[in-house]
This record gives sequence, structure tokens and C-alpha cells, in this order.
Amino acid sequence: MKRSLLLLLILALLLLAGAMAPMFKSDPGHVLINFGSWTIETSVLVMAAAFVILWFAVQLIAWFWRMPVEASRKMREQRAFKQLEKGLLALTEGDWRAAEKALEKSASQQGRTTAHYLAAAQAADSQDAHDRREYYLEQADSGGGKKRFLVELTRARMLLANGNRAAALPLLQDLHKRRRKHPQVLELLSRCYRELGDWDGLVALLPILRKTGVLDDDQVREVREEAAVHKLKKAENADDLRAAWKQLPRAMRYQATIVDAFAASASKLQRSDLAEPVIIASLKHEWNPALVLRYGDIGAEDSSKRLKQCEKWLKQHPEDAGLHLALGRLCAGESLWGKAREHMVKSLELEPSSVGYDAFGQLLERQGELEPAMACFRNALRMSQGQKPEPLPTVTARLAAPGRPEQT
Repeated sequence: MKRSLLLLLILALLLLAGAMAPMFKSDPGHVLINFGSWTIETSVLVMAAAFVILWFAVQLIAWFWRMPVEASRKMREQRAFKQLEKGLLALTEGDWRAAEKALEKSASQQGRTTAHYLAAAQAADSQDAHDRREYYLEQADSGGGKKRFLVELTRARMLLANGNRAAALPLLQDLHKRRRKHPQVLELLSRCYRELGDWDGLVALLPILRKTGVLDDDQVREVREEAAVHKLKKAENADDLRAAWKQLPRAMRYQATIVDAFAASASKLQRSDLAEPVIIASLKHEWNPALVLRYGDIGAEDSSKRLKQCEKWLKQHPEDAGLHLALGRLCAGESLWGKAREHMVKSLELEPSSVGYDAFGQLLERQGELEPAMACFRNALRMSQGQKPEPLPTVTARLAAPGRPEQT
């Protein structure tokens, strides 16, 4: 910038001299300076040239005077840059101690630079050196509002990464008030709410998360479902469970994951009767094998009623493995051993599952068939680990246990 101004000034002087050259040729002017016993007499052109030469001489002397200082400054900047590069490379490699040392040197050599101190704070935090981390963050927090915002955002991110959610939450809430649409703040705040289990706070944040593009429509829907499931699971009594259910949007009450969570909570509270109409309404809306299996919970007091309902469904869904398994459980609960065995075998033929083998193993164990029961339990374990089941002993293919008449 200074060089450009100097060149423009020289060009302007040259143009001015060229314009005034004809006038000085006819009348060079006369300058007389009398100072004490000194008298200087010359033309205007010579005097102007002398001033220009003097100005250049002063600039040259000043340049020589500043040259050692400038050279020293450039050397410091080069050393600081090398330390910065070294620190960032060490930070990338995960060598936190070397990164912190190099970044601290870089910051001290180049002055109070926010970026350097923030990187040093990250290196210290990765070593669990929280006191040093706070020191670097305080050093970085020396600028205006924008730098302070970045420092607080970095502090909140580190607290959250270290599991200190309670300390990170007020920081993130304050940052959200100052920058309501900042993507990083919104992402960290939503994560903090989720990890703290503050589902009401998270749900209240969803509109702005969708508006700013932090979450898309599918993700927003998943978060709403997750929040609903957790609120249903937190119910401590039947009244709380009913209240949580009534607060849900009508469309959400038909979703399988929500209904399953409601049924699980009702079963835990020993109020399976609350879940029956909810499950039936959801299955009428959309058939779901997982909900059918939940409906076949043998712990329910009205198992005979559920058994009749499942037999009605069987006419419409004769090849549904989940329905056969539910019928098998319910029949076992009513001591209908032959039917229980038949439905469980059919369920495993249609779709082998860890739950199916476990239920069949329990039935065989109750019937005294310990060897095939243990084979079923082994298959249940294999399938839970992602392995294929092994063939069962042929005796298990019979629909009635030997010497055990079916009870009705």
C-alpha cells in the first residue's frame, strides 16, 4: 500500500515538473535565504530538487535504521510460523504434549493470537490437563465479542466431549441466545439435551434445527419418536403412562415403536390391560409382527382373550412367524402344550430367530426334553451373535411331547 502511494507521488511530481518545465526555462526563478552570516542564493528549480533529494536521503536513513528491527520481526514470525506448523501437525497426529508446547511457543512469539491459544487448549484438553486448558482459553479470550463467542463455543465443546454436560448446558444456552441460528451451537445443544435426557428441551429445539438444516425431516421425525419412547419408559405409574400417551400426537399413537414402548411400560407396571386396545388399534392401522409378539405376552392376565384374538388374526396371516410365536407363548401359558409346540415349530420354520429358539427351548425344558432344549438355547445364543442356527434333534419335530397328553 505504501509503495503504491509512493509511486503515485513520484508520478505526480514528474507530471508536475513536465508541465512547469517551459515556464522554468524562460524564468528559472530566484530564491534567497539569509540566515545569520549565511546567505544561500539559487533558483527555484534547484531548491525543489534539493528538497526532493533531502527527502529521499531521510527515507533511506530511516530504512537503514529500521532494517535490523524489521529483520528481527520477520525472523520471529518465521519461527512462530514453524512452531505453528509443528504444533498443528502434532495435533493431527495425536501427539498432544508436543502440540501444546509448539503452539504455546508460537502464540508467545507472535503475540496474543486467539487461534493459537484455542489450538493449545485443545491439545491440553486431550491430555486431561483442565487447568492448562482453562489458562489457554482465558488467554484466547482477549478480543471482542466474536472472539469471546468462539472461546465459549470451544469451552462448551470440550466440556461436552469430556462428559461434563451439566457445565456445558448453561454455556450452550447462552450462546444460543446470542446466535440463535448458529449450526454448531444448535448441534451441540441438541446433543447436550439428548445426553442429559432433557427430551422436552430437545423437542422444543426441533423447529429451529429443521429450519437451519441441522436436521432434515426424517431426522426430526426420529428424534420425536425417540423422545416419545423415553417419556413413556420413564412413567412410574399407570397415571403417568396414560398422561404421557395422551400428550402424543394422534398419528404417533399408531407407530409401532411408540406402541411397543407403551406396551413395555404397561407390562413393567403390571398393567398389560392398558396395552391391549392400543396394540389392536395399531395393528388394524398397519400390521407389524413385532407388535403381535408383544401382544402375545404370557404375563398378561387376559391371556385366553388374547389367544382367541391371535387365532382370528391367524386366518388373515397364516404365514406370519411372529404371530405363530405369539400363539405358541399364549398356548404354553394356558398349558396347551401340543398347540404351543406346533406354533413354535411353525414359527422357526418360517423365520428362525433368537427369541423363537429361546421360547421353544423353555417349552421343551418344561416338557422334560433337556437335550433338545439345550440345543435350542445354543441356537438362540448363536443367532444373537449373528451366527446361523444348527439343526435340532429330529425328536423336536414331533408336535406332541412323548408321554405328555395335551391339557385343555
